[in-house]
Amino acid sequence: ACAVAGITADANILVNSARLSAQRHNFQYQEDIPVEQLLQSICDIKQGYTQYGGLRPFGVSFLFAGWDEHHGFQLYQSDPSGNYGGWKAT
Repeated sequence: ACAVAGITADANILVNSARLSAQRHNFQYQEDIPVEQLLQSICDIKQGYTQYGGLRPFGVSFLFAGWDEHHGFQLYQSDPSGNYGGWKAT
């Protein structure tokens, strides 16, 4: 699950990129992508846009929630700068 705050057009681009990354992982490994790995791939894109000149940074923050068999339920938050962190959900 994903919640978005910010510029909707930027969110659509990043959500489509997340879908593509998840499908590539599923095709290659025949298993769902871990939540943190998915978020890291999106944050790498966001950070790249803040680093290089001539590109407008993405103006969107995300909350990603998911579950996997190794870590259980997970909740992550990402900033427009590409920084992300996990939250302990109880």
